[in-house]
Amino acid sequence: MDSELKTQYLTLQLKINQMISTLRQNEGTIMELTKEVEGLKEQLKSKNIDLSLFKDKVKELEKNIKISDKITKIVVNTDNTAVPTAELKKRLDNYIAIIDQSIETLRNK
Repeated sequence: MDSELKTQYLTLQLKINQMISTLRQNEGTIMELTKEVEGLKEQLKSKNIDLSLFKDKVKELEKNIKISDKITKIVVNTDNTAVPTAELKKRLDNYIAIIDQSIETLRNK
């Protein structure tokens, strides 16, 4: 009987030690995953800030495109008016160059 109790005791002690070992491994895994989640949250925050900046740039570009469209209409409609066509064409070319540069900058980011 004593021998059976000792065997049961040792078996239970072995199971407890295995459970403790598994618990420690799980705690380590949980800590690693918690750190990874925190890192991913920081990356998400950074990407959201970048997205917000890009949205602002897109709005600005859309505004510039609307201005360019208006200028284009003015240039097209100023064949025989007092407005100097050459100057408007230069402005239009300048706006187009700025828009092209902005689009290229957005593509490279």
